[in-house]
Amino acid sequence: MVQPSWFKGKNYVKHERWVELWRDCLRVNYEPNIDIRAVKTKTGEVVANVAEQLQSAVAETLKYSVKPEDMANDPEWFLELTRQLHKRRFISTGGALKNVLQLDRETNEDLVIADDVGDGTDDGKRTAFVWDSGKRRYKRAPEKDKSD
Repeated sequence: MVQPSWFKGKNYVKHERWVELWRDCLRVNYEPNIDIRAVKTKTGEVVANVAEQLQSAVAETLKYSVKPEDMANDPEWFLELTRQLHKRRFISTGGALKNVLQLDRETNEDLVIADDVGDGTDDGKRTAFVWDSGKRRYKRAPEKDKSD
């Protein structure tokens, strides 16, 4: 049970307002389904400042980029997506969150001078995908991979 005071006051944003804000950010004409929760530090974690804490929380929540219906509607597709994205991190933001996780931009000097630059050789390996017109998406085709 939480304290009743948590649901009052000028800083409390009601669920209906959150739905409205997300609808506007997404630029859609329907009421999106949302789940809003308080940002908390991990047990025992000490954070130096609020901005760092917020950035960490946003990074954590943005890693969930697949909609639940995508997982349920096509389990084979979801398992393939999971295999391909294993140990990868992708972040894309927009709307109200566009500037929250802005990465430092590389300069021309950063792009020209690099440590451990490869020699440009190619190991010859290829991972193959084919277009599935019925599902309107690419799917993995391991039988067409090139391994030499």
